[in-house]
Amino acid sequence: MANSFSEDTFLPVKFVLFCRAFEIRGFVLLLKRLSEDEGIAVIKAGNSQIMRIISLLITIFSLSFPAYAKYSGGMGEPNDPYQIATAEDLMLLGESPEDYDKHFILTADIDLDPNLPGRKVFGKAVIAPDTDNDISHEFQGKPFSGYFNGQEHVIRHLCIQGRDYVGLFGQLDVGAVVANLGLDTVDISGNWYVGGLTGFIYSGSILASHSTGTVHGSCSIGGLVGRNDVGSIWSSYSTATVSGDWDIGGLVGFVNHGRIWSSYSTGEVSGYESRIGGLVGGNFGTICSSYSTGVVSGHRYTGGLVGDDHGIVKSSFWNTETSGLTVSSGGIGLTTTQMQDIDTYMDAGWDLAGESANGTCDLWLFQEGAYPTLAIFSGHVPAEPKGAGTREVPYLISDASEMGSVCYRPLAHYRLASDIDLAGITWSMAAVPWFGGSFDGNHFCIRSLHIRGVDYLGLFGTLVSGAEVTNLCLEDVSIEGTGDCIGGLAGYNDSSVTSSYSTGMVSGNGNIGGLVGRNDGSITSSYNTGTVSGKNDIGGLVGDNYGSICSSYNTGPVSGNENVGGLVGYSHWSSRIWSSYSTSTVSGGNSIGGLVGGNSGTIWSSFWDTQTSGLAQSAGGTGLTTEQMQAIST
Repeated sequence: MANSFSEDTFLPVKFVLFCRAFEIRGFVLLLKRLSEDEGIAVIKAGNSQIMRIISLLITIFSLSFPAYAKYSGGMGEPNDPYQIATAEDLMLLGESPEDYDKHFILTADIDLDPNLPGRKVFGKAVIAPDTDNDISHEFQGKPFSGYFNGQEHVIRHLCIQGRDYVGLFGQLDVGAVVANLGLDTVDISGNWYVGGLTGFIYSGSILASHSTGTVHGSCSIGGLVGRNDVGSIWSSYSTATVSGDWDIGGLVGFVNHGRIWSSYSTGEVSGYESRIGGLVGGNFGTICSSYSTGVVSGHRYTGGLVGDDHGIVKSSFWNTETSGLTVSSGGIGLTTTQMQDIDTYMDAGWDLAGESANGTCDLWLFQEGAYPTLAIFSGHVPAEPKGAGTREVPYLISDASEMGSVCYRPLAHYRLASDIDLAGITWSMAAVPWFGGSFDGNHFCIRSLHIRGVDYLGLFGTLVSGAEVTNLCLEDVSIEGTGDCIGGLAGYNDSSVTSSYSTGMVSGNGNIGGLVGRNDGSITSSYNTGTVSGKNDIGGLVGDNYGSICSSYNTGPVSGNENVGGLVGYSHWSSRIWSSYSTSTVSGGNSIGGLVGGNSGTIWSSFWDTQTSGLAQSAGGTGLTTEQMQAIST
């Protein structure tokens, strides 16, 4: 039989084969290749039949290609994140601000060496850059507010010569999470807010990430982060060489109200003006269980750990010999021998692998004759509990050591399999500092949680948006902090808490609650019977409320100085409280209420007992006698 393929039919067939070989990202390249093919002459000659076939094929294939082909896979959702596998994927993300609130995972190491094909020296941050062209130092781009999980992969040879808000990320915003990401051999220079990972954290969290290389700029320059406004940095480090003018730090240049926990820096730090520190240049936030060993030099306000401290520094150290400085505005200076002595860290309450007296997270590995290293970067991972960590098949937690493993997998799903007794353990931080998964208490109890620390304390330090806690019982908690955001269940909640309770004792400075210190999320069908005390914004259930509270109550005594309430200390304009009550005794100075101390939000169908509380007033709710409170008609 004669060959049925003529020039008229061959071109559409070839087009089909090309379509099978390319995804939508390569569609433009496909058309270009076709235009260069000699067969295109047939089209140019006016073969309308072929043109109609090609048009039809374009329509068919464009409709049939999967939507996730924008990157190397995924849909940008929590259970199906976008996959970043190549430098092209990463740069495409940077050029797609509409995706800055989505979920991403790094599926391979990426080399951004400018000498490689398709790479370049960036003039701005790769992701969420500042688009401001004047010299106001105000961020005018779109910040990143999504999830970026490096999955322990590294991005190498990032080279940026920019101005303000310079780093892999320009600015991280509320809800942003960057975790398990390494930046190796960066070469970054700019003016204000310059860091290896990000120039500026307005809010959000950085977990288990690191940077190496060189970072240079003028103001707020750090090896990992330029400025940390109200964000959290946990279990991270930098070995980068850092230099600039003022607010220069080995890890972070300037900390406003942000937090740094269990982190360190070892790189050389130098500044030409003021506020130069081995770990942090200027600090108005909280630094706990961290250290630095690098050489530090500067002009004014120069310190081995912190150049100028106006915040809280606890259980943190610097090496007086290797740094060349015997002074620091915060922290404790030690010799090399002392820095490499395990008793230094045990006595300071650090959670070390191989011991359980200071916690069961096993955050640090220690070897005699060496500095502590973060366990997560050293291949140490606690035994994986039974289960798969999925919503359908969650990890099963049945003892204290398995509870500690949650720190290493904070985005997974969990369920208690039995009661857990934590007696004999004293944490210096939250048992789970940061959590974004789901935790089903399964109506079992965690007993004798004992914490002595600074801020963001509770079983969970921070529950981020999207997390869920249900059916969890906390009995006989004993939590004492010197800072803010402290609760039996969580220091800060932006998640959903349902059918849970706390008993025992919680105390601190501000934003103190029996169940939650500060609530930006939702609390439903939950209660507290424990004692709550502090200074400002003190509530039996919640200290400071920006979210919703429904069908919940408190019966434990509450005391404080200002904004003290039986249920809530202060409830803000965005908050809602309904179908809830308090019967506790309430005492304090200014703005004291039987249900709520201060209120600018919405409260309805909620009550307090005027007799048991000893108060006839409240900033919201309805006061009733004990008899009325116990009447079904009420």
